[in-house]
Formats: sequence, structure tokens, C-alpha cells
Amino acid sequence: MAWELPLICKDCNKKFEVPYRHFQAGVVFHCTHCHGSFVPKAPMCRAVRRAFEDFLTRRRAAREEQARLSGDDAGWREQQRRDHEAFRAVLEQLAAEMQPAGKMVRKGWLASMFT
Repeated sequence: MAWELPLICKDCNKKFEVPYRHFQAGVVFHCTHCHGSFVPKAPMCRAVRRAFEDFLTRRRAAREEQARLSGDDAGWREQQRRDHEAFRAVLEQLAAEMQPAGKMVRKGWLASMFT
């Protein structure tokens, strides 16, 4: 499986991608921009796996429905393109929500620096 999973670096806040097949709890990924580390937690991995499984289940059902109806191939390809775009948006949203283990920031101290 050649799916790439988008992640956002906790250090530089830039997006980078890692292979989905390697995305497991405790695996250390490094940002391609600043080389900061990104270590996914188990809940992150479950959410990503659930998103992939849901997408593939819907895709399989749609493929079976299309085969059963022997419908329009052009319409089928357009639907698949839209489904892929929607799935990519889900992955982007997950990337924005994921907070990996990493640097600890004392919020009280940091907030007092800017007030």
C-alpha cells in the first residue's frame, strides 16, 4: 500500500508525509523540514486506521454496486476522484488534530512572557 499520511511537525508547524504502512504507535518519524521528531500515540494510530478502514469499506461497497449495475465508467471514475478528495480532506483534518508526544511547554510561563 503506497498511501502517504500527512502530518504536521510540532516544532516548525510544517506539513510532511509518512508512509501509512509505517504509522504505528511508538515509531519515530522525522520532519523533512527541521528534522524534529514525531512519535504517534496509540489513539492517533487508531483514529488513522479507522479512517482508512472506513474509506476502503465504502470504496469496496461502491465498486460492488457499480459492478452490479454495470453503469457508466466515466461517472464511476468521477465519483472515485471525489471520494479520494474527501478522504484526503479527512486525513488533513486528522493531521491538524493530532498532537504527538514531544516537547513540553509550560503554558503559564509562556503566557506571562507575552503579557
